[in-house]
Amino acid sequence: MAIKAYILINTQIGKTTDVVKKLREMPEIKHLDVIMGPYDIIARVETDSHDSLSHMVMQRLQGIDAIKHTMTCTVVNLEDAV
Repeated sequence: MAIKAYILINTQIGKTTDVVKKLREMPEIKHLDVIMGPYDIIARVETDSHDSLSHMVMQRLQGIDAIKHTMTCTVVNLEDAV
């Protein structure tokens, strides 16, 4: 089963467009929106496992210089819980 998550991304001032261009190259990112508020971008991602999600966020995403902060919100499947 795919792991789905939303990643909230805060960028350096004036660098949001550059970050969006780099994020669009990542196949795990299924949708991007530029937003207003404490975060600049929200990305919907899908990976094969928690390990691949962790690698994508910690190595590839946070490796982009213009990204200051991320918050990863993993989607919970409630159908298995009830």
